[in-house]
Amino acid sequence: MIAFANILLFTGLTIAVGALVLRYLLLTRSGLTVSERAPAARHAAGGGAIGMALVLLAAPIRAAVQVQAFAEPGEPWLPVLVTILDTGLGKALQLQAIWSATALMAFSVARMGRQRGWSAAAISVLICSLTPALGGHPAAAEQPIAAMTAATVHVLSAGAWIGGLFHLYRAAGAASEVTLTKLLQAFHGVALGAAVALTLTGLYHTWTLLPAPSALWTSTWGRLLVAKMLALGGVLWLGYRHWKGSEQAVASGNRETLRGSMRTELLFALVVLVVTGVLTSVGPPEGQM
Repeated sequence: MIAFANILLFTGLTIAVGALVLRYLLLTRSGLTVSERAPAARHAAGGGAIGMALVLLAAPIRAAVQVQAFAEPGEPWLPVLVTILDTGLGKALQLQAIWSATALMAFSVARMGRQRGWSAAAISVLICSLTPALGGHPAAAEQPIAAMTAATVHVLSAGAWIGGLFHLYRAAGAASEVTLTKLLQAFHGVALGAAVALTLTGLYHTWTLLPAPSALWTSTWGRLLVAKMLALGGVLWLGYRHWKGSEQAVASGNRETLRGSMRTELLFALVVLVVTGVLTSVGPPEGQM
């Protein structure tokens, strides 16, 4: 169940960060008029609200799993819950619950076309993006500040790339040819920067947590990491293809072919998120060897 809660957390954060990327990095750089940007922004805000609802749901699930693990048979859960909420993980879960609820309300306001909703959502999502690091392995690392910073950048980079692609895919179903082409042009640079940051922070975590190369196939954590890298390789390959041919596909009227390819890329990305959720629920190799 910890893995399930983590999958909800990472999926929700990816969708929410992607909504902010569409609003602040794609729509503002696309050269579209305000009237052309408004429908896509409303659509993204609705998706962001769904993402933060997943993050909000993940917090009590994770807390319930921790209580169940530590409570003796027949022992009341409330005292155990109070004790857990006073730990580092408990404080991270409280932060996650409070700010995900705030972000959910903020996205609902943004969906009505109000800028203050987007501003509040941006702050709330950024704070929520800190919680995986605060409640996970990075907080217990030898260099916690560096590890938590890398983990947060990793989450934000995944949201910018995969989450941005998710909202771009949704927009591609209804956007005009001009709108879609401009959004694709704006997305290429964002996706490239996010992919580079995701790779670098992932390498940093691997370097700090992997005791030896052999742990990649002798430990559960290592094997999960290999599975994640293979799935991420599929996302990278399809992303490269979209970078080279997406605009031509739209111009030649092959929008549905492009959306089908984007769907495949998102399926690979979903595998990455699922494996990440399981990976973060498993102890690093040092704890298994």
